Amino acid sequence: MERSRSTLSESPERLGRTAKSFSTTITALKSATDRGRAELIRDVVDAFRRLYGSVLRFVQMFADGQGSFLAAGKSGSHSFSQLLAVLGEQAKTSKFGRLDELRAAIEEARSAEQLRDAIFSDTYSNDHAALRKVAVALERLDATFVGLCVEHVLERHARVSLVASSED
Repeated sequence: MERSRSTLSESPERLGRTAKSFSTTITALKSATDRGRAELIRDVVDAFRRLYGSVLRFVQMFADGQGSFLAAGKSGSHSFSQLLAVLGEQAKTSKFGRLDELRAAIEEARSAEQLRDAIFSDTYSNDHAALRKVAVALERLDATFVGLCVEHVLERHARVSLVASSED
């Protein structure tokens, strides 16, 4: 028995069918009637994206003036775990004032990609409360990194202002 296989490059006319004989209706396999679920999935993805951006800006703040990290690639070209490792090393090198708190936040953030990937799990993706909990956990982590970064910048500016005023 010989089987006939067609490739995408073969035209429908060549195969003895007309283009009009193909269905033009697209049918969703899974209905998207659950708008709340879709919004929660979006919230999880957005929260992770904001967390990634905050960690990247924190890394860039430490690299400011060195140019070492900025030349390595654009936003999104580093994995989240790479960014966390770089942040930890840069904070240690620069004698970051709240290093213990930053290390704890980095350790907690190591699970952020797994939290984000919960949207692909049948268990989590259909559980509104679980999705909401994941989004809140990612937002809390983001707020922790932003707070630590902002506090560091404010302390650095205060030191610079103090040195400048003492020179006057």
